Amino acid sequence: MLRSLAVARSLRPLPTACVRRGLRHAHTTPGTSSVPDLNWDEFFRLRQQRRLWERLGALPCAMLGLCGGAAVFATLPVDPQQTFMGLDPLLLFGGCSLFSGALGFVIGPSVGRRWYRIISKDVAQALDKKEAEFFKHVKANRSDPSLSSASNPLPDFYGEKINSLQAYRRWLRKQREHERKGTFSLGAPKRK
Repeated sequence: MLRSLAVARSLRPLPTACVRRGLRHAHTTPGTSSVPDLNWDEFFRLRQQRRLWERLGALPCAMLGLCGGAAVFATLPVDPQQTFMGLDPLLLFGGCSLFSGALGFVIGPSVGRRWYRIISKDVAQALDKKEAEFFKHVKANRSDPSLSSASNPLPDFYGEKINSLQAYRRWLRKQREHERKGTFSLGAPKRK
């Protein structure tokens, strides 16, 4: 009897505080998932936080690319008498340095996302799980793109601008309005 009580106690679900912190007891089985379930408000808040990390990751990467490109192109030998494809070498090297900074700025959001995943591993897994569910909702509820025209453009196809439940409801209304405008021709004479 005591042994069955001990087994029953060990099979109880973890408290949510332990799950959110990623803590597990020694007697839990490795097959149980420690990924916390997020509600929609937490999901949108964490999604905004991740986007902030992505934007902030772009700045140091851009500076690193610019400084790295300037360091590389500043050490190359320059002959002012010789042109490269009709351009002055200093102008070309300066343009290449700016291009390497722009490349760092483009790569920066990926680096910022990776930093976010490293710093908050337990939350990142839950965010990925909820984001897959969110994109299933977006895919199921978006309007048909073949109904778009110059006077009826397609609104936010991937749901990138959705950052709250209210924004999601607005997005749903815009999708239904787009579908309604595309299905019924506006301004057509009424049939009798």
